[in-house]
Amino acid sequence: MADEKPSLIRLGDLLSSWEQDAMAAHAARLSGQPRGPISGLPKVDAELGGALPPGLHIIHGQPGAGKTAFVLQLAGSCGCPALFISCEMSPLELLRRSTARVTGTYLRRLKTGELPPGDSLALAKRTIAACPQLVLADATRAFADPGWLRDAALATRGEEQNLLVVLDSVHTWADAAPGAAAEYEALNAALASLRALGHMLDCPVLAVAERNRVSMKGGGLNAGAGTRKLEYCAETVLDLARDPDASPDAAGEVPVQLVFAKNRNGAAGKKVELLFNGALQKFTEAGARWS
Repeated sequence: MADEKPSLIRLGDLLSSWEQDAMAAHAARLSGQPRGPISGLPKVDAELGGALPPGLHIIHGQPGAGKTAFVLQLAGSCGCPALFISCEMSPLELLRRSTARVTGTYLRRLKTGELPPGDSLALAKRTIAACPQLVLADATRAFADPGWLRDAALATRGEEQNLLVVLDSVHTWADAAPGAAAEYEALNAALASLRALGHMLDCPVLAVAERNRVSMKGGGLNAGAGTRKLEYCAETVLDLARDPDASPDAAGEVPVQLVFAKNRNGAAGKKVELLFNGALQKFTEAGARWS
């Protein structure tokens, strides 16, 4: 890519590409098949234009809002191959959390030993069967460099047209990069690599980000810690907001608001009301309240 040069394009030169895109969009509309990874949450997908578009997407929220649960649920139910790069949580723990969501088994019960091993294994197998296109990359012990991520993403995609890449989290990934770069430079380099990966693979890259201290509770477009490029480079910035004083209801759910702090494929500022069940690591829609 370093040898590539910008190209000059007259508007008329785009007509062929326009026609192909229009035909693909119309065919997808008629068939009901999304043109990319979906969240499985109808109101969220509607704000995304039907599916996550190619490019970099950022999600942040305060501790306890369910960031990892949200992106893991999306990766497991996006309807296409998904590569989930974990820089913080072990693959076995991610399987447990997926199993809680898929099978409706409390996460605690999968850890305490109260389930007979055969029953526990059966639950894990149900989850694997329900998420056949989800691939986990363990970056907790070794740095997953951009070249490795590219090759892993291509292997995950195989012959499929669509692909989703999820990184949890971009700050931890940047911190693990070799070299002595300052946090600001390391984070900017990480974001540039993720953005380039999305363009090269023509797929969405969804990265979890930390909030800065000032915005830890309030969130917002500029809440990402370390650099403004978190919002400038992103197609969308998703902000998960949970009232820290809210207690789970009788069903174990707490309200969480998903705010489209930035959305190049729709209107910014839109809000979708969600319910998060921490015991089951599962998000559902609770209706939407538009701003």
